[in-house]
Amino acid sequence: MTSAVVNAVQAPARKGWTGQLWTEIAGTYAAILDHPFIQGLTSGDLPREAFFYYISQDDHYVHEFVRAVGLVGVRAPAADAARVLTRHAANGLAAEATLHHALVTDLGGDPAALAGVQPGPTTQAYTSYVLASVFRGGYAEGLAAVLPCIWIYGEVGRHLHEQGSPNPVYHRWIDTYAGPEYAGEVAEVLDLADQAGRDLPAEQEERARAHFAAGARYEWMFWDAAWRRESWPV
Repeated sequence: MTSAVVNAVQAPARKGWTGQLWTEIAGTYAAILDHPFIQGLTSGDLPREAFFYYISQDDHYVHEFVRAVGLVGVRAPAADAARVLTRHAANGLAAEATLHHALVTDLGGDPAALAGVQPGPTTQAYTSYVLASVFRGGYAEGLAAVLPCIWIYGEVGRHLHEQGSPNPVYHRWIDTYAGPEYAGEVAEVLDLADQAGRDLPAEQEERARAHFAAGARYEWMFWDAAWRRESWPV
């Protein structure tokens, strides 16, 4: 493990319930930062084909993810929380679609090609897990299921921004998630999660923690699938 990864993992933890959640996935986050896909973004050595695969799969993922966030918002116990989550769901799809199209164009490709790519095994498994967790659980459990994607992207973006990238396309992706606008969105959802985690019944809290840990593992798997350009075996 590189010293940069060690330092990132050992950064002061957030307080509250979300701080406890993050402590439990520290090893997974370290593995994410040490993955060759993530390392390749800052070195510029990531193969163009792997990055296109990632974008095409993320295009599928985002459609289902914003649906999950919207459903969590419907279950929010307070109007303020509902407004935050439904706004994230409403804005997320348009923002990500714009980013994906811009990145494919910058790669010299045709954004229309995204529509012809089918979801891979990891993409389908991850989206299915998140949606099932939201449908079957309560508000806090659903929030814990969508939180890893939101939070880990912000932390990865912040970490990679310190190193930059010689590849302008990869640098654009990094800047998106390292920027103050995205950081503000992450902070809003983290505050909601801390409120939801207070005085949560033991069984619900245990399920929520399990969803958060599983989501973090799926984040690693998602980047790994792009690195391998995963396909269905049969």
